[in-house]
Amino acid sequence: MKIARIAGLAAAFGLLLSGTASSGADPLTSAMNLYQQIGGAETVSKLAGSLLGSAKKDSRLSGLLGKLDPAAATPKLNDQLCATLGGGCAAPFTDAQISSAAQKLTSPQKTAITETLKSSLKSVSSNPLVRDAITKALGPKLGGVLALLG
Repeated sequence: MKIARIAGLAAAFGLLLSGTASSGADPLTSAMNLYQQIGGAETVSKLAGSLLGSAKKDSRLSGLLGKLDPAAATPKLNDQLCATLGGGCAAPFTDAQISSAAQKLTSPQKTAITETLKSSLKSVSSNPLVRDAITKALGPKLGGVLALLG
C-alpha cells in the first residue's frame, strides 16, 4: 500500500514538474515537446538545411537571400530553430532583432517564407498536428531570422 501511494505521488509530482497536470496544456504546444515531437537535433538540422535550400531557390526571396552563404547560415538557423522549439540551444538572434528585421519584409517575401516552411516541414514530419504546432511557433519569427541571415 505504501509503495503504491509513493509511486502515485511520484507520478503526480512528475506531471506537475512537466506543467501538464494543472495547466491542461496540449503537449504539442509545449516548446520542449515540439523539439522532441519533430525528432530532436537531427531532424531540426535537416529542417534548417531544407528551409535554407528552398528559400535560396525561391525567386521571391532572391533580394533577401541573394548573397547568403548556406554553409555559414545553416548552423545559425539550426541553433535559432532549436532554441525556439525548446531544444536548449543558444539562439544567435534576440526577439527584438528578429522583430525589427521582419518589419522590412515585403508581402511576397512573407508568403514565400510561409510556403517554404510548410513545404520543409512536410519533408521532416508526417504528423499534421506537429507540423501545425511548429508552424505556429516558427512562423512569426522565421521571416526575421532569414532576413538577419541574408
